[in-house]
Amino acid sequence: MKKLSLSIAFCLTFIFATQAQKWEPISSATGKLPLTWKTTQQTASLVVDIDNDGIEEIILGCREKGPALIYFKYESSIGWRVFTIEKEFLTIEAGGAFYDIDGDGDKDIVFGGDWQSNKLWWWENPYPFYNPNVQWKRHEIKADGATQHHDQAFGDFKQTGRAQLAFWNQGAKTLYIADVPEEAFRGGKWDYTPVFVAGEKEKKAWYAEGCTAADVDGDGFTDLIAGNHWFKYVDGKFKAIQFGEEGGRVVAAKFRPGKKRQIVVSPGDGTGRLLYYECTGSAEVTANWKAKDLIGRELIHGHTLEAADIDDDGNLDIFCAEMAKWSEKKTEPDNPNAEAFILYGDGKGGFRKTTFQKGVDFHEGRVYDADGDGDIDIVSKPYNWNAPRLDMWLQNGTGKKLPNISRALDGKIGLELYSLRDYFKTDVVGTLDYVKSLGIKEVEVAGTYSMKPEDFRKELDNRGITPYSTLLDFGLFRDSLSKVIAIAKGLGVTYVGTAWIPHKPNQFSKTDADKAIAIFNKAGAELAKAGLHFFYHCHGYEFKPSEEGTLFDYIVQKTDAQNVSFECDVYWAFHGGQDPALLLKKHKGRFIAIHIKDMKPGQETGEFSGGTPLTSDVAVGTGQLNFPEILRAAIQSGVKYYYIEDENAEVKQHLPFSLRYLKNLK
Repeated sequence: MKKLSLSIAFCLTFIFATQAQKWEPISSATGKLPLTWKTTQQTASLVVDIDNDGIEEIILGCREKGPALIYFKYESSIGWRVFTIEKEFLTIEAGGAFYDIDGDGDKDIVFGGDWQSNKLWWWENPYPFYNPNVQWKRHEIKADGATQHHDQAFGDFKQTGRAQLAFWNQGAKTLYIADVPEEAFRGGKWDYTPVFVAGEKEKKAWYAEGCTAADVDGDGFTDLIAGNHWFKYVDGKFKAIQFGEEGGRVVAAKFRPGKKRQIVVSPGDGTGRLLYYECTGSAEVTANWKAKDLIGRELIHGHTLEAADIDDDGNLDIFCAEMAKWSEKKTEPDNPNAEAFILYGDGKGGFRKTTFQKGVDFHEGRVYDADGDGDIDIVSKPYNWNAPRLDMWLQNGTGKKLPNISRALDGKIGLELYSLRDYFKTDVVGTLDYVKSLGIKEVEVAGTYSMKPEDFRKELDNRGITPYSTLLDFGLFRDSLSKVIAIAKGLGVTYVGTAWIPHKPNQFSKTDADKAIAIFNKAGAELAKAGLHFFYHCHGYEFKPSEEGTLFDYIVQKTDAQNVSFECDVYWAFHGGQDPALLLKKHKGRFIAIHIKDMKPGQETGEFSGGTPLTSDVAVGTGQLNFPEILRAAIQSGVKYYYIEDENAEVKQHLPFSLRYLKNLK
């Protein structure tokens, strides 16, 4: 009877967030999710791709009874399964983080002990010798000092090229940084030092919480955000900068394009407002951080806070939710009318509030693609409300599993030949032989180096290399479309584009955009008659704010979607303050190609110059850009061509590493 009543309650509380989105609820309370664990206190939750298959799993921490750590995995041929990571009884606290601690190519995990334990542990992922029925090896990070470790985060906060672990120790009211030992897997000692001690006069200093990593000020380095402060590493020390009155659950993301990230705080363990902080000047000045209340009332134990593009429109949304129960001796909910909200972002710092659920407990709920079908799902993991229990809402049910990145892009990773321009100037034939030696079969041409287009094409054909697109000077599209057509026909390409709109340095304007729009539309129509297709390659300066969002958004809106497409250089989009993955989704179907290009740490972003030192180009996967997210968005958005571009003089040293990285992405 208990199971039946829970099932009815679950169904009755389900409501659609929007008419456009369809959510299929499944739950361990209804038998649609397996229920194998016994604890009545579910603490931590962490989303991570455990087995490197490109699909994330959710890990649950269990307190009161073993097993201490379990995870859920969806397999299309079997369904949902539960596996054990830690079978012993441990008093796991909320939080958790992941990183490749031992450097073997998989994600290891970290969790801390609660008020009963002074320990912090990491578990060694057994992948690739992976057997889901084998318990992971547990190591100690900390086994002294005060108790309770609520929230952790990894990031290269010290700018060393290797991540450090940040963690709260609530018993000491202290935020610590720990260096990852080179031989952590051999039991190497983790040295940790205090970063911040919560003052007695600060609000909720007795229970500081919330911890994440992001580049807050756009200087190209990862910062630590914890509680109501963010921490900038300067001259070997962490500078604490207060951005809000109170801390709690915290996310830092770009809810609108620009140099700086915005920060959202939910009260976590307590009551308080859901506050959205935006910086109006220097991010290092507390007074420049302005707060906006997003809900209009206090949240009660708002222990779930996530940021994701839930409706797949290219704008980040916020998911926040309250707990229904936290008292251990009571049987009835403390907060029976607990609400969960989706706040749909407009990409300009505005949000449309909707109620997703009422009367359901969310404690460290998560928002991610749980079933691997390409859309965002929502997971509720209660603390002690009807526990043990797990609830999921699958967006559009479970669709066809998406292929992983390496499989989807197998044979499609190409090269923008401009990367090798200095070599082409002296040796066209030898340079093309080099391209062939890399195994590259698709290219974009940017110049034929005194050769006729048809002769350059013959050299490509002789090596089994196919050009699909070319970039030409803007003036040709303005003044000589017949020459554009002749070059394209000679090269045998279908897609013909340009990569720069003339304008005064750092002064790209709407007038410049209007002139380009007229030329693009005319060129697109004329080229279409010749069986060709026009595209524009973004270069960063177009992302200045405008009424439409940015001037790039304006160009997209005002050009003919049938005849004008775009190429997303993810480096320049990022440099212009964009999240390239969101940009690709925002203009789904308009990008026919991307330039895969990475940016070194320390290169500032949020600028509109369209220029950086060539030394800022680094091997793909070693810089600031998140290529798993970018490439998944590109695949789902219909991008056809994927060209590596690297303008660094060390390009020949970089290319093998870039190709290896891309071919191993899941």
